[in-house]
Amino acid sequence: MTRVNEILDFNFPSVTFQQAAKNIFSSNLIQIQELRVAKLNQITQEFGEQPFKMSNNALIPQVFRKFKTISGIGRNLFDNFEIRELRTLTFSLSYSERGKSQIFNNPKELDFVFETLQASWRDSYLIGLIDCYLKNWDTQNTESREKLGKFIFEKLNQYEGSRTVLKSLKSNIRFFNSINGDVFLGYELVIKDKQIRESTKYLSIPESWFTYPYFSKVIVAYYEKRKSEVVQFIDDLYNALIEHNNNITNKRLVSKLIIQANANEFASMQDKIKSIAFQLVGDPGIASNWALFENATENEKADLRNARSILNEWITRQFINVFFEKCINDTRRKKFWLKYAKEISQFRVVGSSYVKSLLLNDNRIAEYVPPRFSNTNSRKDCNSALMFIMKNHLFIEFSDAGAFYAYKLSNPNAPSIEEQYFYSTSILKTPTMNSLIYRTGRYVNKIYDEGRLGHNDGELGWEAFAEYWIKNKMEINV
Repeated sequence: MTRVNEILDFNFPSVTFQQAAKNIFSSNLIQIQELRVAKLNQITQEFGEQPFKMSNNALIPQVFRKFKTISGIGRNLFDNFEIRELRTLTFSLSYSERGKSQIFNNPKELDFVFETLQASWRDSYLIGLIDCYLKNWDTQNTESREKLGKFIFEKLNQYEGSRTVLKSLKSNIRFFNSINGDVFLGYELVIKDKQIRESTKYLSIPESWFTYPYFSKVIVAYYEKRKSEVVQFIDDLYNALIEHNNNITNKRLVSKLIIQANANEFASMQDKIKSIAFQLVGDPGIASNWALFENATENEKADLRNARSILNEWITRQFINVFFEKCINDTRRKKFWLKYAKEISQFRVVGSSYVKSLLLNDNRIAEYVPPRFSNTNSRKDCNSALMFIMKNHLFIEFSDAGAFYAYKLSNPNAPSIEEQYFYSTSILKTPTMNSLIYRTGRYVNKIYDEGRLGHNDGELGWEAFAEYWIKNKMEINV
């Protein structure tokens, strides 16, 4: 009978295929892969399997509940936990769930953990304990932190194994002292001419640990030691903050950067610092972005408030410049109000879609426009207004040359600077209001708490009388 391969004229001997399969991968490629596998095996032998993290996070709630139950009745834990569960327990210290607090926050429970681990000690337990210690570096619970640190230090000092990470932690134990250990590390990195992002490599610990709160003041200390050279390493510092990914650190460091950039010798950095501040902390016009953080020192609180005020002033100055250039083109009014930029706590531009597009097309302020702009009913109207608050007054400057208005914030008829929409800029005017100042020649006859002041000159320019009113009614002297 004729065979199928003869009918189809196929002539592919199986022996040929078998031989060809053996040669699919070149000997060079095979050698490379074998070297890589050998390297991985060497790392596994040196560090142990998965030494840096908890391999099964799903076990943490289970072990946590088991511990809480057993510790509540005072039974010996070692009789009830397997070695794997004890290792998991070290990663459970910062865990909590509804109705059950963290083990870390209960010093008596923490002592119970130490006794249990001691009864069946494994060096691998150190990784979970150190994980907890560095995560709770800024905790208010200093008693538990000190207990945990003392236990870790005792075990590290006794360690005689070969794991690189534990050997490094032992030799660098001074950097993990809760009293300025982090600051000493930041300083040493500068002295050794290391970049801040090399800190985990310098300590021979996992890069992932760089996100721990421990590194917050390491980064700040590094900056403080090198701040005179900040122009040279600002990009590395920014990248470090991105990797660290900690809002408290962002506030600590960005506030210092803003204050430094406010000095004349670092003024060239203001645009870069402003961009970093918006990205990492947020718009200073939103109070919650710049809220004080837990455990902030008095100096940190003062820095944060000062930095927010400075950042707001930078943005205000740019808006005043752009508004009076693009929307009004009045250099006198621009120059006058720029003097008071530091006193302006909040501002808003009101105008048509056309006006908004003018501002959005200016790179100096484009990213700050949307939350500070209120639309009018018109699409193409060129009329616009600048609203701003100084102390207890709302000021409004208009694109026409008439007058500016000053309303007391307590006046129920005063426009709201929080409004997102106004039918037109004309509704912001109250033509029946008194003049702020009644004058004869260069002399002032009477002043009012609120009203309007025209931009018309007499024997003196309008600026002189506006400055007089602000100085006498608002006690602002610039």
